[in-house]
Amino acid sequence: MREWLYPVDPKTADRDGKPPRPDRYLKFAEAGRTQFWGLTAKRHIQLGDRLWVYFKLPLGIVAAMAEVEDEPYEIQDDPDGFLWEFPAALNLEATRALNLDPVPLSALSNQRPQGVGGVSDADLVTFLRHAGM
Repeated sequence: MREWLYPVDPKTADRDGKPPRPDRYLKFAEAGRTQFWGLTAKRHIQLGDRLWVYFKLPLGIVAAMAEVEDEPYEIQDDPDGFLWEFPAALNLEATRALNLDPVPLSALSNQRPQGVGGVSDADLVTFLRHAGM
């Protein structure tokens, strides 16, 4: 199992046309539905991996966690420029805890997270603590 930092931009719209915000992701977790997450390049994401959702500036916080349910697969003609997508479900308990106690950008070893990337061991300890795991 690998841990991934998955940045979302609160200044742009998700696939449903609304901006990604921690409280919306908590509602998605409470609904218990699988979501499809996009990638601009294929990564080594696998079933069972975890995504730590980083809400970019101006929020600058990690406030949700999702568990990957299947491998990425190639897609065609995505209007957002994603070439790959995969299903993952938000973990309700971890997302609820992270909404109450988000991890600020200042606590991350990578002070400029851009694309989807691996999580450092030090950051994982912080994420797990804030997620109540």
